[in-house]
Amino acid sequence: MLDTRDPERPSRTFSRCYVAPQLQVWLDNGGTAEDWLRGRIPLISYARISADRLRGDAIGVGRQHRNNTRSAEGLGCAVVLHYEDNNLTAAKETVLRPAFRRMCQDIIHGHERETRIPVRGCVSVERERVYRLRRDRVAFQDALVMAGDGVFVEGATMLDHLPVGGPTPGPAEVDRVRTRTARSRADRAEEGRVFAGPRRFGWLGASAEPYRLGNKHRDEREWPYLLVMIKERAAGKSWRGIAGDLNRRGARTARGGRWSEQGVKALVANPAWWGGRILSGALVTDPETGDPVIGEWDHADEAHDGVGYETWNGIMKEVRAARLHRGMSQGEGAHRPETAATARTYLFSGVLRCGRLNDLGEVCRSKLCGNKATGRNAKYGDYYRCGDPNCKGVGRRAGAVDAHLEDLVLDHLDEHFSGGTAEPVAWRGDKKLAALRGTRQGIEASLATGDAAWCRDVRDLLARVNRNIESLEAEWREHVELHAKENLLRGWSREKWRPLEVREKREVIARVLTSVLVLPVPEGVSDKAPFDPSLLIPSWHRETPARPSVP
Repeated sequence: MLDTRDPERPSRTFSRCYVAPQLQVWLDNGGTAEDWLRGRIPLISYARISADRLRGDAIGVGRQHRNNTRSAEGLGCAVVLHYEDNNLTAAKETVLRPAFRRMCQDIIHGHERETRIPVRGCVSVERERVYRLRRDRVAFQDALVMAGDGVFVEGATMLDHLPVGGPTPGPAEVDRVRTRTARSRADRAEEGRVFAGPRRFGWLGASAEPYRLGNKHRDEREWPYLLVMIKERAAGKSWRGIAGDLNRRGARTARGGRWSEQGVKALVANPAWWGGRILSGALVTDPETGDPVIGEWDHADEAHDGVGYETWNGIMKEVRAARLHRGMSQGEGAHRPETAATARTYLFSGVLRCGRLNDLGEVCRSKLCGNKATGRNAKYGDYYRCGDPNCKGVGRRAGAVDAHLEDLVLDHLDEHFSGGTAEPVAWRGDKKLAALRGTRQGIEASLATGDAAWCRDVRDLLARVNRNIESLEAEWREHVELHAKENLLRGWSREKWRPLEVREKREVIARVLTSVLVLPVPEGVSDKAPFDPSLLIPSWHRETPARPSVP
């Protein structure tokens, strides 16, 4: 089922769907969804929060699910599935909500895609949780109409359909909300107020009991580390060196991870540490004096801490990453970052892992990424390299590594996946799509023969049918693409490999290889020695064990 969370990179922004806990317990004990429902209307509990500022595992959406379950039970319905878009706004057209889209698809077909649990509608604490833009309102309404008897429960009220004159904010209202938000942000910045956001390293986070604003008060344990970062960078120390020192001292980021060059850069380049703030591409300044506005949160003081605004200015002159200037104009004489080169994709980037012991006495296991060879080393070709700040790293020429590992992967595929056949998987919407296409053809034929007049009702009906067809066709393309990937390894032959693009080859590699440990060159062996494939140790997925070596 849908779940966009990444265990390796925890984030409050995610979408997921899962079986309702009460129903899941019933199913685990051998029951069926039909027996559990006992004639009740099966509904999806949809929960969404625009900004998750609470500590814990999605507390806000959890509360909404709890209220939705109570509302459904009071109306003779039952929540069978939970769908949630956490930390995702519904007021911006550019923001995609995967759980909302999946919910509309499942309502159309009357069941969840994988578990086949029946659904007939949705329950939400308020309609603004489900939709705010007209585009989403239309999509949700079409889904309920196509379901035939789709229902929507808002709060404790069951609606057979969405009210035509419902409080859906149009583009103008959404723009007004954005304008008010931007104006409030500018006012607070000019007044030096604390601005919201995730906890920054060096400051305490928000707290309810006792009440405390986040990013206002310094964290006495982390503050000395922050000052060290600033002073060392001002003295000319490399970003990588600073990150390495922090990790060796046991300092952790605000999220509890290890420091990287990018993390140190982002923190030191942020003017918040000396009390400043950037808004709309410029430092917030006093309109009368032109001096930077100093915020009301705890910040470094030149007299007490030895660093301040002038220190930051000096550091920023050497910052080459445009994104760290946060939109600020760098002046006529400032260094302009070079135009980024065309993104290069290397076959085994991310699959390779560093096998050297790092400064912490552990096997590094950091990812090796592909790099373009430049300058005097250009003649040797591109290379893979470990970039961990706590490791001297290992490096290998990309050409030799790719050739060796590609042969291993192809041999592995030949042995474990040859001889099978692709398994066609029927799509659940074939009949519904065919019926809609027939309906459209009938309407167009009636208009052509004059049996039906071109009126508003006919126009609206045809527009809805076309929208539904486009929606189902998009789902069908998604289905075909998904199962094409699943069938790629069934009936494997080397003829499939040659025409694949690098991106597609990487997908195949990820299906069979978990990682490849790259061991350092032994002492006494020259870096220019011939390529030694024995220093690459592949790890294969368990479901496709590696071929035993021949003695």
